[in-house]
Amino acid sequence: RIKQFGRFSQLLVVNSTTADTGEYSCWPRQCDRSDCGKDEERTARTFVFFSDPQELFVPSDDYYEVVQLRSDRPTTLPCQVTTPLAKVTLHREFPPEDLPVNGIEISYDLKKGFTIHHPKPSLSGSLFCMASYQNVRQISTKYMLIYINYPRAPPVATVKASVSSVHAGDNFNVTCTAVGEPEVDTEITWEYPGQEIGRPPYIQESTDVVRSGGHMQKEWVSVLLVDGARAVDEGVYTCSAQNLQGTTDVTTRVKVL
Repeated sequence: RIKQFGRFSQLLVVNSTTADTGEYSCWPRQCDRSDCGKDEERTARTFVFFSDPQELFVPSDDYYEVVQLRSDRPTTLPCQVTTPLAKVTLHREFPPEDLPVNGIEISYDLKKGFTIHHPKPSLSGSLFCMASYQNVRQISTKYMLIYINYPRAPPVATVKASVSSVHAGDNFNVTCTAVGEPEVDTEITWEYPGQEIGRPPYIQESTDVVRSGGHMQKEWVSVLLVDGARAVDEGVYTCSAQNLQGTTDVTTRVKVL
């Protein structure tokens, strides 16, 4: 229930349960003629524990929860407890082992859970939290961590036509080269003028590992072959190189004489 007064507002939680544990926030609404916006800078927050000696973890509908263990950012396992007095530890289901929490590789925050700061493949698998308080010991939802090697950035791409202008009936090709991280796959796709009339693409693809700036990188090469150039083949050729982080588009133009 929410009650609005002249200079303040009040939220009343009725028939509270452990599921109400969490962060509560409120903010003033700045309204003009069109809409009312949220003032982030003036948002107030507080964390409330709704304790139950027989229910140490905030209840969840899921027995297993799938979590992406992404290489490019920290991963958090909520493991939210209902009392700040509970002792919480992190464990692997198989093979059974306790995971050390040193505050560097893995840290614990009472209001957030366990944070894995440097995700790596060895941490993938089924993990769970264990809470103990007085004479009660319970385990949390089990988290199935799937490691995904995310790139730090989209691939770097370049495109070049074998000729800038070609006589009708002659052959030419357009080469797209994308460079990215060796363990992250990159997909190259094309857009070309002949698509408008259903001209089928003839593409040759290859990959290689190259050294750039002292680092090993992978190079993807896609060559679009155009046989017997026609007027419809004149225009812009677009190469799109895509990985999990994003897409890089590069273009070149070919004129048919």
